[in-house]
Amino acid sequence: MAEKKGQNFLQGAAIYTVGIILVKILGAVYKIPLGNILGDDGFNHFDVTYKIYNFFLTIATAGLPVAMSRLISEADSLDRDRQVYRVFQVGTMTFLVLGAIGTGIMMLFPAEIGAYMGDVQTARSIFIMAPSVLLVCVTAAYRGYAQGHADMIPTTVSQVIETAVKVAVGLGCAGYLYKAGYSVEICVAGAILGTTVSSLAAMVYMIVKVHRKYQVKPSPEAKDNPPSHGRVLSNLLRIGIPITFSTSIMSVIQLLDAAITLNRLQSAAGFTDEATFVLNGVYAKAMTVYNVPSAFVVPFLSSIVPAVAAARMKQGPEEAANIAESSLRMCTLVCLPMAVGMAVLAEPCMRVLYPGAAGQGALLLFELGITCYFMTMSLMTNSILPAHGNERLPLISILLGGTAKVIVTYVLVGKPGINVYGAPLGTLSCYVVMLGANLFFMARHMARPMNIGRIIGRSGLSALVMGIGAWAVWSLLHGLMGGVTATVAGRELNILLPFLAAVGAGVVIYCVLAIALRAITLEDMKLFPKGEKLAAKLHIR
Repeated sequence: MAEKKGQNFLQGAAIYTVGIILVKILGAVYKIPLGNILGDDGFNHFDVTYKIYNFFLTIATAGLPVAMSRLISEADSLDRDRQVYRVFQVGTMTFLVLGAIGTGIMMLFPAEIGAYMGDVQTARSIFIMAPSVLLVCVTAAYRGYAQGHADMIPTTVSQVIETAVKVAVGLGCAGYLYKAGYSVEICVAGAILGTTVSSLAAMVYMIVKVHRKYQVKPSPEAKDNPPSHGRVLSNLLRIGIPITFSTSIMSVIQLLDAAITLNRLQSAAGFTDEATFVLNGVYAKAMTVYNVPSAFVVPFLSSIVPAVAAARMKQGPEEAANIAESSLRMCTLVCLPMAVGMAVLAEPCMRVLYPGAAGQGALLLFELGITCYFMTMSLMTNSILPAHGNERLPLISILLGGTAKVIVTYVLVGKPGINVYGAPLGTLSCYVVMLGANLFFMARHMARPMNIGRIIGRSGLSALVMGIGAWAVWSLLHGLMGGVTATVAGRELNILLPFLAAVGAGVVIYCVLAIALRAITLEDMKLFPKGEKLAAKLHIR
């Protein structure tokens, strides 16, 4: 019998949330120096390879770990140890088959895949990345087993190990090859090798951890009669395929978007291959900064989904709507100032993080800063609807948003005067449409529409004043230090110091205003563990 050691739901969610935030931070630590090592064109090759890898990985692992953990949890709760083992066996074999297919395609057709994406120089990197798909699939099987026993620790630790090894090996290889004078293509392949090695490390950890902590094979005393292998496979696919389909849509759209951007820059906008790689590379660097706020949405998603579902069942639809609105207000409170700060400080941010990047990065990050808030709110509403019993509606909004993204990107990127600047506008259109559709669905299927004024009003005013203040501090100090030519770690002091001062001023201005204007209420704080104690310290009523 498996060892009955697990966390309750809130403990598991908290552990996973901390892990995800740490992984996101390590990811930023990885990609920012890597972007400076590889340059704009090299980072383009790296980004394209990763999008291809993520596509195959999403298809293979998006839904089945959830299905596997659910079936194992159900069987474990009934002490059906042989059934637990049967699910694990069938799930692992399914993962092995899917992983082998993904790895095989990437290893057999790397040049063809790169040509389709408009970047044939990624062929070597695609080939080196290929084993990661199979390795992560095996890891996903063991994660599903642990999660089925309500144990989030192995999954969280394995993700941290995976990211840490990727940072160490990927940056180390890329840096060594760059200093040794190898071509950009070889340096990118070295960085990609870090992902393959990290996938192996995570897999080894999960296998060892699960077999040490749990008695995976049932004891001879187990008497339950498990369903057939075919029946278990049918159940896994029945649960996993809808999740895979809904999750993989955005991965497919992002892959198409990358291919459209590269091909349209070359064919319609008239850029050379080299210029195209530079433009798409600096866009990928701006996207690294843009993706950081999504890490801060994870705590809301882990807390709010069960809160909305429980309120709907116990207190009625009106209370569920109130909690949903509070969650959107909290998301706005945290993510809107990040979006505003990203937009108004786009130029110094890119110059500090990526001092050697092409000048287009500032305007690209400005556009993405505007997009950032719509993206985080879309993630929130995509979770609120299923928690309210409307699982299929986010799928419709994702399809609508993805279609808008592809159309806008295709049209605008092909215009020589707009070129790469059309890509973030396509992303903006995607999340505006998605959020609008979700709010419409919420108005139709929840007890009442969301009050946009209450959600945005006070936080929006605080963020607006913060943005003006941060921009003023940056402009003033940058002007005063214009003659300073000293540098620190390749960063110009007349950029670095005013930028840090502007960020600090923005944080202070926003916090003071948000508390003074009561942008967050005591009821909002009650949604989170120890929220009332924190509210008391901040004098939030």
